[in-house]
Amino acid sequence: MRKKKVLVVEDEKKIRTLLALYLEKNNYKVITAKNGQEAIEQVEQHLPTLVVLDIMMPVMNGLKVCQVLRKDRRYKQIPVLYLSSLTDKQSIISSLEQGGDDYVTKPFDPNEVVARINAILRRIKGNDFHSGPEDSYEELTYQEKNILRYIEKGYTNKEIALKLSLTEGTVKVYNHTIYQKLHVRNRTQAIVRAKELAIIK
Repeated sequence: MRKKKVLVVEDEKKIRTLLALYLEKNNYKVITAKNGQEAIEQVEQHLPTLVVLDIMMPVMNGLKVCQVLRKDRRYKQIPVLYLSSLTDKQSIISSLEQGGDDYVTKPFDPNEVVARINAILRRIKGNDFHSGPEDSYEELTYQEKNILRYIEKGYTNKEIALKLSLTEGTVKVYNHTIYQKLHVRNRTQAIVRAKELAIIK
């Protein structure tokens, strides 16, 4: 299966490197940019599947980048996940109203960012995640398999979060992604389906 391309736009090198590492581990192809102008150039060159976009950046800020993408018919459908140190509700609401699809505040858990990217891509109409026969499924990541095993053992989301050093919200996002990948609606169906597919034994 062709890898999805994620453009990470972030002026802090440590954050760019960290996100690239986690995304590549989860089978994404990563492109990076260190400011807004570079981000536009990378979008034009690579046409990414999704953009992870810092807001406070030199040259051109993230809000302006999102506005440029939304005004261009070639790029207006590309989903944008904001990553920002701005935590006040007004900034978050304003950013989403300007065309963002989701918002994660810094400091962040890179696992949550990956899970949110998975969830966003799953919501896009016309994506190819569900193409193919009904008995096919998208392969689960290492972390998703871990969570599925804990679900099978009857652990709650809170208990799984403690076991894996995640937030409960992150576990819920992972659950949603697992259900989508396995074409199921709840925990019980996920366990049955996973056993049918020999993901868990």
